[in-house]
Amino acid sequence: MKGRSLGRLGIGVALAASAVLFAMPSYAQDDPAPPPPDPGAAPAEGDAPAAPPAAPDGEKKPEDAAPPSNTQQPAPAPATPPPAGGTAPTAAPPPAGGTGGAQIGFGASANPQIDTGAKTGGPGGGEAKEEKLPWRGTSLGWDNSATTETVGVGRNELTRNPTYEMSFIFGPRYYLWEAEDPSQSISLRGRLDLIREFTNSDSTTKRGEWTLSDLSIFPQYSRNLYKEGDIRTDLALRAPTLAFPTSKNSANSGRIIQVGALAGVTQQVPLMGTSEPVLQTFALTGRVGYSHWFTKATQPTNGDLAYTRMGPDGRALPSDQLGGAANAAHNVTLDLIGELAITEKVVWTNWFSWRPVWKYDFENRPVCGNLLTGCETPSTVQDPNNFSVITLFNSEVGVDVIDEMNVAVGYANLTLQQGPDGTRRNIFYSPDARVYATITAKLDEIYKSASGLRKSESSDKRVEEASLRRRRSAQ
Repeated sequence: MKGRSLGRLGIGVALAASAVLFAMPSYAQDDPAPPPPDPGAAPAEGDAPAAPPAAPDGEKKPEDAAPPSNTQQPAPAPATPPPAGGTAPTAAPPPAGGTGGAQIGFGASANPQIDTGAKTGGPGGGEAKEEKLPWRGTSLGWDNSATTETVGVGRNELTRNPTYEMSFIFGPRYYLWEAEDPSQSISLRGRLDLIREFTNSDSTTKRGEWTLSDLSIFPQYSRNLYKEGDIRTDLALRAPTLAFPTSKNSANSGRIIQVGALAGVTQQVPLMGTSEPVLQTFALTGRVGYSHWFTKATQPTNGDLAYTRMGPDGRALPSDQLGGAANAAHNVTLDLIGELAITEKVVWTNWFSWRPVWKYDFENRPVCGNLLTGCETPSTVQDPNNFSVITLFNSEVGVDVIDEMNVAVGYANLTLQQGPDGTRRNIFYSPDARVYATITAKLDEIYKSASGLRKSESSDKRVEEASLRRRRSAQ
């Protein structure tokens, strides 16, 4: 009897459990569906690959850089925003990227928002990826720079040439394609500076003259190679980098167009980590680039110049040659950029650049004209030096005052390695060294705030986005 009772009890328990299991689906179907997304909410940005001052857009700003008022590097998109920090490096310091000659842009940094769109729940519990602005990372900077001699820093030179310049730096960026992850993207970037020189230096003809820098345009492919926590490795490729002779010096010396390419890798490692308030991460970026200016002649020429010179036949003839120095045939850029994230909003960037230049060779061909002595070979310098080096040291502190604006102050020394007296100059100081201050407006962030697309984000997410922007700024 006891066994039968236990058996009946077991069967009753089993039937009760089965009834509960069958009833559960109906209970689940009665649950209310998640509400639809708020149409007024802005797309939250998630992680995205790093990428151009500009850095170094570099798209820092090193520009997206990328290269100061002379100005430089740089910014990206789904996976690569512009140079952060404020170089003219980005970002940046400009940089950087397809530079036209020795050009550096002070404080061209813009810290665009992260390139990844966050996903938001839709009706029925599905997830939909929010659309991001295709022109995110576009920036407009206001830069003021002066030589150290002008502000009374450094040794006194025999010939004074005080220089103070103000410039407006426009760094457009447009994303053409982005992967679904989004670990890679392709964006089109550029840089153009409008410069006014307030002093009467040798850089312009008249006091207060307005001039343009060379216009640089380049596509950038950005890819995140590895990411785990605060450790990430990012790749950025720019090809072709194009520069057009919109500057006064380039337009008046026979330049046609500059074509090149640039590749960079950024490695970020944690210090105390992005969860800490200070000393969060450190990133090191290495870049190598090549460019070539196509020119009308091997020497600088100007078709409007008609300077009378003595020809090989002894007759006076008009000439358009500006000087005897040869144009550069090959330009190589080697950059090393270190970025220390002091806090979520403060970044200290140091940029070292070594830029060797190979000039055209002149052939010693005999000249046969109306010479009484017959053909003669003109005398030239024996074993001429057609190789020179341009060096750059740029140290800058950039602060994201608000989401829409970055302020940067820094010091930059862009100069020939060999001085007029034939001695090798120090990379850290020369008469060409400058101090600068730059305010960069992030146009996409301003648009998001004005249109109501922005929504509040968690502190952890803002920290991660700031870290990613710094990585891209160095590219």
